[in-house]
Amino acid sequence: MSLLPAIHATIEISKVMIPPIVIGFFIASVIRSSPYFRYLSLPTARLASIANLSQECSAALTLFLVNNWAALAALSEVHKRKSITDNELIVAVLVGFIPRGCHGTIFFSVPVALCVLGIRAGGLYVVLDFLANFFIAAAGVLAGRLMLKPITLAMIEDENVSTSERWTEIIKQGILDSISSSKKIIKILVPTIFLAQLAIDYVLVLPIVERYNALIEPVGFSSSSLIVLLVSVVSQSAAIVACGTLQKDGSISIVGCLLLLFMARFLHMGIGCMRIGIPANVSYFGGRVGLRVTAVEYLLVELANVTMIIILLNIFLNDGRY
Repeated sequence: MSLLPAIHATIEISKVMIPPIVIGFFIASVIRSSPYFRYLSLPTARLASIANLSQECSAALTLFLVNNWAALAALSEVHKRKSITDNELIVAVLVGFIPRGCHGTIFFSVPVALCVLGIRAGGLYVVLDFLANFFIAAAGVLAGRLMLKPITLAMIEDENVSTSERWTEIIKQGILDSISSSKKIIKILVPTIFLAQLAIDYVLVLPIVERYNALIEPVGFSSSSLIVLLVSVVSQSAAIVACGTLQKDGSISIVGCLLLLFMARFLHMGIGCMRIGIPANVSYFGGRVGLRVTAVEYLLVELANVTMIIILLNIFLNDGRY
């Protein structure tokens, strides 16, 4: 068994993940130290209130609209200070799929799917993508209402910012905090990525690919659709492009295209759990809590994907013309 592919993949993934993580910690530190922190909770205050989440979590939910790593960094900081419990952390991550879904829809699903798949297939994919995210967030809201105590929304008074607030000091401290927190994260993140990549290469991907044809042939897909699954291991965007190509040359229908995409999404998210989810959550929240967050998050993610697959498969088998 060669370790070189896993080492190369670890380097490539780390190059993609580490800069946003460092930036995320900096953003979270500056915002947390600024006199305007309380206002950050306003856009998602109602959503947090419905799930019985505190103002600290509400601010993190707002950050999910902008930067996923900054939001996780903010949750990591308040969790380390014991400002929120493990259950509140998990609920916040799940409810965060609404702002994360909005961000993904605006910056990924709409421009990529509509451009590659066309208005009809692309529009349906965008809607189903948002519904999958809403399903996860709804589970988080339900869990919050069942497990957490209701929190009264604090009134935010209009105060003048003290002239003693020195933004240069806040930024300097943000840089120091970012470096310190990122070093702790990276020491755990890189080895975990490497171990996860070994498992992906030799335990997960190869068996799935080997059995793929046996799974899809009874449904009616050609073996050429295997390319959608293969490229989804690397990128969901690549899977959309591959699926769009098959649709344009008449190999699959619109429903077949959507079905393949959600099958590819199921695999992509599963690989993402191993490649990014576990390393990131373990490094942010610690081993036990990080694994617990990952297990709950990706269980619901894949359950949402399976739900979409079942719906689309039923339509496809009943009327494959669409």
